Amino acid sequence: MKLAVTVWENRISPVFDSAKHLLLVTLDGKGFHVERTVALGDDPFAAIFRLQQQEGIELLLCGALCRRGEERLKKAVGLEVLPFLSGEVETILQHLAMDADPGVFAMPGCRRQCCCRRRQQGNCGKAGMVLAGPVYRGGGDEK
Repeated sequence: MKLAVTVWENRISPVFDSAKHLLLVTLDGKGFHVERTVALGDDPFAAIFRLQQQEGIELLLCGALCRRGEERLKKAVGLEVLPFLSGEVETILQHLAMDADPGVFAMPGCRRQCCCRRRQQGNCGKAGMVLAGPVYRGGGDEK
């Protein structure tokens, strides 16, 4: 699975809209491999759209993201989004590589943790990663 992570130093960027760099990562059964870092420029949404088309990104890990921005990313290119994460990028990626619950990295005070009640039908449960009750549906192929 190809994923992108908004980064600030060695942590998830606290706010998507102000993120300046994106880490492109491949996640497989053996772990994760960081491919490269990409500068996002002044419009992170445009950069994500472009990279999704060029790189085939399936999942975006990021910090705070408004609902409108999240819907824009999901609907425009079919990108799965795991917002409101906080912590060191390497630790979060290790957790994902072990198929562990990334919900433990939810921003302090965040009650969304992947799914609001109204979004539990259809958006969560696909890849088997449990996030605060509902199961997170990643964009990868299940076998």
